[in-house]
Amino acid sequence: MMKSYFWKKGRGLETDLSRAQMLSAIQDKDSLLWVDLEAPSEFESECLVEIFNFHDLAIEDCLVDQSQPKVDDYGEYLFIVLHAVTSKNDEEKGIEELATKELDIFFSKNYVVTFHKVPVKTVNAVRESVIKNPERWLGQGSDILVHTLLDHLVDNYMPVLNQYDEKIDKLEEEIFNNPPANYLSTVLQVKQDVFNLRRTIAPQRDTINYLIRNPEHFIRVKHLAYFRDVYDHLFRIYSAAEVFHENLANILQAYFSYSSHKLNEVVKHMTVLATLTMPAIIIASIYGMNFHYMPELDWKFGYPFSIGLAAVISITMLVWMKFKKWI
Repeated sequence: MMKSYFWKKGRGLETDLSRAQMLSAIQDKDSLLWVDLEAPSEFESECLVEIFNFHDLAIEDCLVDQSQPKVDDYGEYLFIVLHAVTSKNDEEKGIEELATKELDIFFSKNYVVTFHKVPVKTVNAVRESVIKNPERWLGQGSDILVHTLLDHLVDNYMPVLNQYDEKIDKLEEEIFNNPPANYLSTVLQVKQDVFNLRRTIAPQRDTINYLIRNPEHFIRVKHLAYFRDVYDHLFRIYSAAEVFHENLANILQAYFSYSSHKLNEVVKHMTVLATLTMPAIIIASIYGMNFHYMPELDWKFGYPFSIGLAAVISITMLVWMKFKKWI
């Protein structure tokens, strides 16, 4: 699906331009064209070459998902790779996992092209804003439109971050209150998600920093403060992810210590039980040897005496263990 939005002062907003109109629009330096390609067909993807004449490497990066955010300067335009984050349900594991969606942006003075293979909440929100108030979002230049995309992208990190904050709080509460059987696998999955979140945010933060330090003719000086605000927001999110990672490491350490403590308690109780039953086993084994000439074999009180002897010894050992505070 390809959506196009063209703004020029005095003409208002035009949408769903033809290819000829888009070719004419990018020649007009006093206007702004935004083309959004969402899960485009092969025919729609061809406009990247036929209309905008983007570099082959940039187009290849669009068609083949990049693993890391980045920014490339091609002189007449910038090519930016960013990632939105969301959570998805893994039906096999029965848990939510972190998922990323790639957003590619071509950024020039009078046009912006966005490319994404799946719907991105950020782009949908900006499209709605542009339709409601085109002069505000398109009338101030391409750098404001790009900032709006970046700002919404970073803002949408917060709900995901809050979800993981709640998950970690729940894991901390469960650790000493009979954690479920899948507790360890859940902690490891959340830890992996937080690690992936950090790995996504770090290069994305560097990408925004590059735009701030090398604005050239794409970002006007008066608008740099907006990009710095996005960078600061990303920095705070990265710091929060760092704290989450440390908390999860502490939870794992506490869980292993708690599991080891519980195992030691079980071993201690089993040892006490084995020790208390030992006298009875020894006495029973002695009188079970079936030799013909053994004392007390013909004694009519032999059986209750042996049972009583075993009980007295076991009780004495139990009292002694209590006195030594071993149990």
